[in-house]
Amino acid sequence: NHTEGHHIQVTAEQRTYARIAGIMFLAHFIIEELGDYPTILARSGETFAQTARYVVDHEALWRAALLCVGLAWISVAVVAFALYVVLEPVHKRFAQLALILRLGGSFVGAASLMFRVVKTQFYSASAAAMFTTEQLGRLAAMTQQGANAGIYTAWIFMGLGEGIFFALFWRSRYLPRALAGFGVFACIVLVAVPMGSLAYPQYQAMLKPLLLTSLLAELATGLWLLVKGLQSDTHAITPT
Repeated sequence: NHTEGHHIQVTAEQRTYARIAGIMFLAHFIIEELGDYPTILARSGETFAQTARYVVDHEALWRAALLCVGLAWISVAVVAFALYVVLEPVHKRFAQLALILRLGGSFVGAASLMFRVVKTQFYSASAAAMFTTEQLGRLAAMTQQGANAGIYTAWIFMGLGEGIFFALFWRSRYLPRALAGFGVFACIVLVAVPMGSLAYPQYQAMLKPLLLTSLLAELATGLWLLVKGLQSDTHAITPT
């Protein structure tokens, strides 16, 4: 059982970690774009041979971009810890569960990077002419499927964990309830889209744009925590 309506004092530590979370939300987006733009967004529509030529000519840039992808997954863990410190006074057990789930997403996502590193080796191997371009292209496509499965699994973990965090934000009123409620909705989408993509891969391209809701929720939350901080009219859920 739980009782409601217990006012809690927002501490200086919570305010500090809220701003750290805000900074890391925004930093995660920037680092992720630095990793994904050279390797995915800018290569959209290119053939395997075209991408392989780019990788061979810009290998240092490509590997630096992959490093940014890894750092982006690490930043997910930092955000999770910062949010745990902020929301632990609201409900310790739920905050712990959210932290564990978000860390799970960070670990699985970072581990999926190995598939992208292997895919890079296929691009580099094209210059050695050990295999045909068609053979390497098929191997790269299969490797990408493994990377996608890891990322989708990570998103499910992240959506579940972040959904709990946003629910605690909604209950505590640390954030405006409209923003916290939108965050909960966005996390439901973040869980549903990868589940649907794994079950029905033919609909991946159609479902993926829905993930913009999660991106908007994180950016809005990051900006609010960084600029406004935590609201002081808060309530805790405490065990009786």
